[in-house]
Amino acid sequence: MANLVNLANGDRLNLCVEGQILISESIKNGKTRQTQKEFASTDEAQKACVKKEWESLKKGYVLQNSDAKAGRASLHVYIGGGYTGALAFAGADEEFFVYKCGGYKEEDSVDFLTRLGTDGAIKGDIILPKPLAWQAERVGEILLLNLDHFIFKFDPSSGEFNDLSKDMSFKNSKEFTSFVCAVKDTAAFAMFGQIFTLRGGEISPLAEYKSEMKSYTPILCAALDTDGTRLALHCKQNEIKILSTLNGEILNEIKGDFGIFDKICFLADGSVLGKERYAGKLVCLDADGSRLGPAWLQGECAQASDFCLSKDGSRLAIISYGKAHIVDLKSANLTLSFELEHVVKRCEAKFENSNGSKNLAVRTDYGCFSLYRV
Repeated sequence: MANLVNLANGDRLNLCVEGQILISESIKNGKTRQTQKEFASTDEAQKACVKKEWESLKKGYVLQNSDAKAGRASLHVYIGGGYTGALAFAGADEEFFVYKCGGYKEEDSVDFLTRLGTDGAIKGDIILPKPLAWQAERVGEILLLNLDHFIFKFDPSSGEFNDLSKDMSFKNSKEFTSFVCAVKDTAAFAMFGQIFTLRGGEISPLAEYKSEMKSYTPILCAALDTDGTRLALHCKQNEIKILSTLNGEILNEIKGDFGIFDKICFLADGSVLGKERYAGKLVCLDADGSRLGPAWLQGECAQASDFCLSKDGSRLAIISYGKAHIVDLKSANLTLSFELEHVVKRCEAKFENSNGSKNLAVRTDYGCFSLYRV
């Protein structure tokens, strides 16, 4: 059963499949109308249901399911305007800010942050000062945005943007790479060959870096541990440096034959999880670069298109294109697997708590923003 509502006028649409029959019930102006259509098979009826749901989402309806069970969607909202590699979003105080590409058919086109309520209500589009939001992370009461390799601070309460590059001098302006990572009230960000920390509202320089080039693509990704005191930095093939975020000291260097990662994270035991850039294989490394084989890192969980860690580091979501696997890292068990909807090739996912529920928030390349109960 799919229950959709148009929040602008209160119209409702309920869809369900019984055997080979798609049943559509629309409620407009207090009047109910039901239609039924029979298909050649149950599978065809299910496909027709998904198609009708998607058409309704694009017309402004929102899927709401407050009683969703684990692995089921409690919310679908059509955002539109995705762009390859740029599916950024961040949650902030029972709201979500989701990147929307404005299109490039016009020279003066602009991009947006769409402001969403947890009920799926679109509260408006905020014009971005630069196009292409590669990353968006919450840091305390503000958001840090990576807008086409320039780092901006955004205050949701005032709606103001602050270009952090304007207040800094850079030694290597030719290094056109960047990242943003955050945990609680601490963030690390990089642009133009320099890494900075944001802690307690204060920005401090941390270290310099130079990204190695492979096949005309630079190597650069980073991650903070759960208390924000260590930064894992990967900008050279087969090497990860562990830096102190307090003084920039190199605490450790992990070296091996793991190649190039396009995403890394710290696990609670101090090991580092990385996703290979080309093969999508997940690799877990200890402090001396030895490969580890945790019990959950096998089968469908051994390869991914993306992954994300919960804020407390206790759970890992492994995204294999159109499927999500939730791993409890304390017990090392795979606890939940479910299909993701409205995904073509890729999506971005984050653990988010809202309305008293634990969710996996997902922004897809098909233009949808969703919450799944986990």
